[in-house]
Amino acid sequence: MGFVVSGMLEDSERLLKWMLEKGIMPNSTTYNSLLKQYCIRNNMRTTTEIYRGMCAQGVMPDSNTYNILIKGHCKARNMKEAWFLHREMIEKGFNLTASSYNALIKGFFKRKKFLEARELFEEMRREGLVADEEVYNIFVDINYNEGNMEMTLELCDEAIEKCLVGKTENEDTV
Repeated sequence: MGFVVSGMLEDSERLLKWMLEKGIMPNSTTYNSLLKQYCIRNNMRTTTEIYRGMCAQGVMPDSNTYNILIKGHCKARNMKEAWFLHREMIEKGFNLTASSYNALIKGFFKRKKFLEARELFEEMRREGLVADEEVYNIFVDINYNEGNMEMTLELCDEAIEKCLVGKTENEDTV
């Protein structure tokens, strides 16, 4: 699906339609390429149509499919759908990537769903995945504002251990 990489989505869709008409079964990688590009363009309606078509053709979604869809729905602020896909993914035995967890956490945080964000952060830590710097900053701030200094310091230490601490705005440059 070189058309997809080139950003030629209409040509990609025509090629997909032609493949199906000729009885050539595309695989999940083919569909994932399309899904990712539509997610990048924040076109979740078309993304959902392609995903449904993929499933209707008997092509099973893989972990990449779910991770693409979760990040796309988070970007579009469709947190219910992102949460549903997260649960479905786990039920089917797939693992979320750190970037999918980060997207979910940030999405819930932006929606002021702190409990859900915190649960996902803890789940992510249990899975041994490392959150990004922004997610650590979110939880450091939340715990600090709640007066939970022990957890604040623990998270700061974790961020330092995982090399997630960048330069501050006030830090002098040499």
